[in-house]
Amino acid sequence: MKYKRQNKIISIVKSMPIHTHDELIEMLKNEGFQITQATVSRDIKELGLIKIPSSDGSSVYSVPKPANDDNIARIDMVADSVRNVVAAMHTIVINTYPGMAPAVASAVDNSMRKEILGSIAGDDTVLIITESPEIAGELEKKIKNIFKAE
Repeated sequence: MKYKRQNKIISIVKSMPIHTHDELIEMLKNEGFQITQATVSRDIKELGLIKIPSSDGSSVYSVPKPANDDNIARIDMVADSVRNVVAAMHTIVINTYPGMAPAVASAVDNSMRKEILGSIAGDDTVLIITESPEIAGELEKKIKNIFKAE
Protein backbone atom coordinates (compact mmCIF):
# COMPACT_ATOMS: atom_id res chain seq x y z
CA MET A 1 0.00 0.00 0.00
CA LYS A 2 2.88 2.36 0.85
CA TYR A 3 4.42 2.11 -2.63
CA LYS A 4 1.06 2.59 -4.32
CA ARG A 5 0.41 5.67 -2.17
CA GLN A 6 3.88 7.09 -2.78
CA ASN A 7 3.56 6.52 -6.53
CA LYS A 8 0.24 8.38 -6.41
CA ILE A 9 1.90 11.24 -4.50
CA ILE A 10 4.56 11.54 -7.19
CA SER A 11 1.88 11.47 -9.88
CA ILE A 12 -0.14 14.19 -8.15
CA VAL A 13 2.87 16.45 -7.52
CA LYS A 14 3.99 16.12 -11.14
CA SER A 15 0.52 16.82 -12.54
CA MET A 16 -0.63 19.84 -10.52
CA PRO A 17 0.66 22.47 -8.12
CA ILE A 18 0.44 21.27 -4.53
CA HIS A 19 1.20 23.99 -1.99
CA THR A 20 0.50 22.27 1.36
CA HIS A 21 0.22 18.94 3.14
CA ASP A 22 -3.52 19.54 3.42
CA GLU A 23 -3.90 19.87 -0.36
CA LEU A 24 -1.97 16.65 -0.86
CA ILE A 25 -4.03 14.84 1.79
CA GLU A 26 -7.24 16.02 0.11
CA MET A 27 -6.05 14.80 -3.30
CA LEU A 28 -5.09 11.41 -1.85
CA LYS A 29 -8.45 11.08 -0.11
CA ASN A 30 -10.16 11.86 -3.43
CA GLU A 31 -8.17 8.93 -4.86
CA GLY A 32 -9.47 6.62 -2.12
CA PHE A 33 -6.52 6.64 0.28
CA GLN A 34 -7.16 6.85 4.03
CA ILE A 35 -4.20 8.91 5.17
CA THR A 36 -3.01 11.07 8.06
CA GLN A 37 -0.85 14.18 8.11
CA ALA A 38 1.96 12.22 9.79
CA THR A 39 1.94 9.61 7.02
CA VAL A 40 2.06 12.31 4.34
CA SER A 41 4.99 13.97 6.14
CA ARG A 42 6.90 10.66 6.21
CA ASP A 43 6.13 10.02 2.55
CA ILE A 44 7.32 13.50 1.56
CA LYS A 45 10.57 12.94 3.44
CA GLU A 46 11.12 9.43 2.04
CA LEU A 47 10.39 10.59 -1.51
CA GLY A 48 12.72 13.56 -1.12
CA LEU A 49 10.08 16.03 -2.30
CA ILE A 50 11.23 19.62 -2.26
CA LYS A 51 9.47 22.98 -2.34
CA ILE A 52 10.26 25.20 -5.31
CA PRO A 53 9.04 28.68 -6.24
CA SER A 54 5.97 28.76 -8.48
CA SER A 55 5.02 31.38 -11.04
CA ASP A 56 2.54 33.02 -8.66
CA GLY A 57 5.19 33.71 -6.02
CA SER A 58 4.21 30.87 -3.69
CA SER A 59 5.99 27.54 -3.39
CA VAL A 60 4.89 24.09 -4.51
CA TYR A 61 6.08 20.54 -3.98
CA SER A 62 8.31 19.07 -6.66
CA VAL A 63 10.02 15.77 -7.34
CA PRO A 64 13.76 16.45 -7.51
CA LYS A 65 15.56 15.43 -10.65
CA PRO A 66 17.84 12.48 -10.02
CA ALA A 67 21.50 13.47 -9.96
CA ASN A 68 24.13 10.98 -10.92
CA ASP A 69 26.75 9.98 -8.38
CA ASP A 70 29.54 11.83 -10.21
CA ASN A 71 27.70 15.16 -9.93
CA ILE A 72 26.94 14.56 -6.25
CA ALA A 73 30.57 13.75 -5.52
CA ARG A 74 31.73 16.80 -7.48
CA ILE A 75 29.39 19.11 -5.54
CA ASP A 76 30.31 17.52 -2.19
CA MET A 77 34.01 18.14 -2.93
CA VAL A 78 33.56 21.88 -3.42
CA ALA A 79 30.51 22.63 -1.26
CA ASP A 80 32.53 24.15 1.58
CA SER A 81 34.36 26.52 -0.75
CA VAL A 82 31.28 28.62 -1.66
CA ARG A 83 31.06 31.79 0.43
CA ASN A 84 28.19 33.75 -1.13
CA VAL A 85 25.63 33.48 -3.95
CA VAL A 86 23.78 36.50 -5.38
CA ALA A 87 21.48 36.88 -8.40
CA ALA A 88 21.58 40.13 -10.38
CA MET A 89 19.36 40.49 -13.43
CA HIS A 90 19.96 37.39 -15.58
CA THR A 91 23.25 36.48 -13.90
CA ILE A 92 24.36 34.80 -10.71
CA VAL A 93 27.62 35.60 -8.94
CA ILE A 94 29.17 32.96 -6.71
CA ASN A 95 32.02 34.02 -4.43
CA THR A 96 34.39 31.25 -3.38
CA TYR A 97 37.59 30.92 -1.43
CA PRO A 98 40.69 31.77 -3.52
CA GLY A 99 41.49 29.21 -6.16
CA MET A 100 38.16 27.36 -5.92
CA ALA A 101 36.04 29.16 -8.53
CA PRO A 102 37.00 26.86 -11.46
CA ALA A 103 36.02 23.75 -9.48
CA VAL A 104 32.71 25.30 -8.37
CA ALA A 105 31.98 26.42 -11.96
CA SER A 106 32.65 22.91 -13.20
CA ALA A 107 30.29 21.43 -10.58
CA VAL A 108 27.56 23.93 -11.52
CA ASP A 109 28.09 23.37 -15.25
CA ASN A 110 27.78 19.61 -14.91
CA SER A 111 24.82 19.55 -12.54
CA MET A 112 22.81 22.39 -14.12
CA ARG A 113 23.84 22.38 -17.76
CA LYS A 114 20.24 22.53 -19.00
CA GLU A 115 19.33 25.42 -16.69
CA ILE A 116 22.21 27.79 -17.49
CA LEU A 117 23.63 29.28 -20.65
CA GLY A 118 27.17 29.14 -19.35
CA SER A 119 29.63 30.20 -16.68
CA ILE A 120 32.92 32.02 -16.39
CA ALA A 121 35.30 31.38 -13.50
CA GLY A 122 38.09 33.54 -12.17
CA ASP A 123 40.13 32.79 -9.10
CA ASP A 124 37.45 33.34 -6.46
CA THR A 125 34.36 34.35 -8.46
CA VAL A 126 32.01 32.48 -10.78
CA LEU A 127 29.66 34.32 -13.13
CA ILE A 128 26.70 32.26 -14.33
CA ILE A 129 24.55 33.47 -17.22
CA THR A 130 20.85 32.51 -17.40
CA GLU A 131 18.09 33.29 -19.88
CA SER A 132 16.07 35.57 -17.60
CA PRO A 133 16.01 37.29 -14.21
CA GLU A 134 13.32 34.82 -13.11
CA ILE A 135 15.52 31.82 -13.86
CA ALA A 136 18.45 33.54 -12.14
CA GLY A 137 16.35 34.03 -9.00
CA GLU A 138 15.25 30.40 -8.96
CA LEU A 139 18.79 29.15 -9.54
CA GLU A 140 20.17 31.44 -6.85
CA LYS A 141 17.95 29.67 -4.31
CA LYS A 142 18.83 26.25 -5.71
CA ILE A 143 22.58 26.96 -5.67
CA LYS A 144 22.41 28.33 -2.13
CA ASN A 145 20.60 25.19 -1.06
CA ILE A 146 22.98 22.81 -2.84
CA PHE A 147 26.12 24.53 -1.55
CA LYS A 148 24.56 25.54 1.79
CA ALA A 149 25.68 29.12 1.20
CA GLU A 150 24.33 32.53 2.13
